[in-house]
Amino acid sequence: MEYLTRQSARKNGTGNAALAAVWLSAGVAASYQHFIVRGRLRRSESERARYQQAIRFVTHEMRTPLTAIQGSSELMSRYNLSEDKRKQIAGMINAESKRLARMIQTFLDVERLSEGQMELKRERFAARELATACTARAAPLAERKRIELVVEEIPEAELTGDRELMEYAVYNLLTNAVKYSPAETTVRVSGRYEGGWLRLAVSDQGMGMDESELRNIFRKFYRTKGAEASGEAGTGIGLSIVEQIATRHGGRIEVASRPGRGSCFTLILPAEAPAVRAGA
Repeated sequence: MEYLTRQSARKNGTGNAALAAVWLSAGVAASYQHFIVRGRLRRSESERARYQQAIRFVTHEMRTPLTAIQGSSELMSRYNLSEDKRKQIAGMINAESKRLARMIQTFLDVERLSEGQMELKRERFAARELATACTARAAPLAERKRIELVVEEIPEAELTGDRELMEYAVYNLLTNAVKYSPAETTVRVSGRYEGGWLRLAVSDQGMGMDESELRNIFRKFYRTKGAEASGEAGTGIGLSIVEQIATRHGGRIEVASRPGRGSCFTLILPAEAPAVRAGA
């Protein structure tokens, strides 16, 4: 009888231990699932907040040309202006309308590009002309901050792809360099051609980034602490778009940076030297 009692106790103990293990495992799994769900919700809320911030920025950017168009058209309708003044205002309305159309088209192209729904144009264009055109567009912003834009030697190489999107990429790197650099510094554009690849670099003397920021810099809606504290308007989507553009053109983008020592973003793109093209 005593033997049976001991056996029963052992069985009960083993059963209780097994049941406790099951409950413990279930509890751990439930806790793990709870934290996973909470983490996903936090990320979802963060992304939603950043998306709303991006929408606000876009609408703000579009409001500027719209306000200029509205104000100019009201001037023309309310006042008896000279012919020269009417031509001047009409020219400004035309320019702002085109600017707004380009802005809308860029946002649409970027959205289609991110969804993989956009077929890239296949056109040839010179790397040097691309860099020069983008630098000229960024010059007024640099002048306001007394920042020197320097275009160093750009090789005679040709790219194949969508020039408008590539201009967006290079111009974005230039304006970022200017926006997040202190006054009276230098932003440089340089390039070199090697083994069928063009390396087009934009370097600055700005705030720089640490290792954790570098790991996230191409994530959509991500902004560094320095960028947030600078007071400069931004959405955190520009660099993610640049990376997509480079990737869709068969290339990639690299970044080197140190806090307080500036940053260097380098587009690495398949390219063709003129001599190779001529002999093809």
